[in-house]
Amino acid sequence: MLAKFNDLKAFFWRVTEKRSPRAQQVTLAHRSIYVLPSKAGLGFALVAVLLWLLGTNYENNLILGVSFLLFALFLVSVLHAYRNLAGVRLRALSAPPGFAGEHIELPVELSSASGGVHLQLQYLDAVALRCDLDKHRPHTLKIPLFAERRGWLTPGRLLVKSYYPLGITRVWSWVFLNTQVLIYPQPKAAVLQQPAYKGDSGESGDRVRADDDFMGFSRYQAGAPLSQIAWKLYARGAGLQLKEFGAEQRQGVWLDFAALSGTVEERLSGLCYLALHWQTKGRDFGLRMPGVLIEPGSGDSHLHEVLKALALFEGGVDRGQDR
Repeated sequence: MLAKFNDLKAFFWRVTEKRSPRAQQVTLAHRSIYVLPSKAGLGFALVAVLLWLLGTNYENNLILGVSFLLFALFLVSVLHAYRNLAGVRLRALSAPPGFAGEHIELPVELSSASGGVHLQLQYLDAVALRCDLDKHRPHTLKIPLFAERRGWLTPGRLLVKSYYPLGITRVWSWVFLNTQVLIYPQPKAAVLQQPAYKGDSGESGDRVRADDDFMGFSRYQAGAPLSQIAWKLYARGAGLQLKEFGAEQRQGVWLDFAALSGTVEERLSGLCYLALHWQTKGRDFGLRMPGVLIEPGSGDSHLHEVLKALALFEGGVDRGQDR
């Protein structure tokens, strides 16, 4: 029985996607709009039927007139419910990258030539957002979606529904927008077991030297050499501080995949955390992984290049979620 139900469900979704194929922009029409009574509508229809039976049994024209009025009101609400969604245009906009384990926002532009449209949008198991459209005035709605894992996130079915005008009819449509969002690994605190640093000359060396110019202090970071800790400040109760030297400001940090322990995903999460950390510190950093080598650099574009390499590591080009 369960297998037959799953087959029927899969067949239904194939038909639905065929009637509303995946596209960058979708306009709702009769092929992709479905109308059925809502829970309140079923109660409304039941009352109308009971009134009709009561009026027929007692030959009461007033009760019969009320039942006929309710039937007519129900039919008119079906037409208005359909017109509410017909002609609505949805266009997928580019979404900024996000991190795994967090909710991201997918922007969708909605517009309607008729105006006065009232609807709700949501991805499966996500929060439904209400939207009212004015005539010829586009409206951008950011729909939340949970990113489970790194890689390319391809959103699945977007539910567009409405209970307009009386709440007794439910009109809805499934929309498949052609969009992708890059999901970075989830940042998790990590310490490089064998940190390597690269100077201006391109040769690896020690982090600090005795003849470097002293530049000041910074907050202690796990894994820092003991020789760089400001022990005098620690003895005075100032906590652990690191001494910063001039040459250190010119060196680039190598984020090495082999210098971390754990599973592949744990290492990628640690490298993501370290990349964000050194970006905040304003330091140059590079990435070294199997098949990937990014020279030390800085800036937002460099950070995106590093995080993208982490997100797509091991051929994770398409890790979309079918929702």
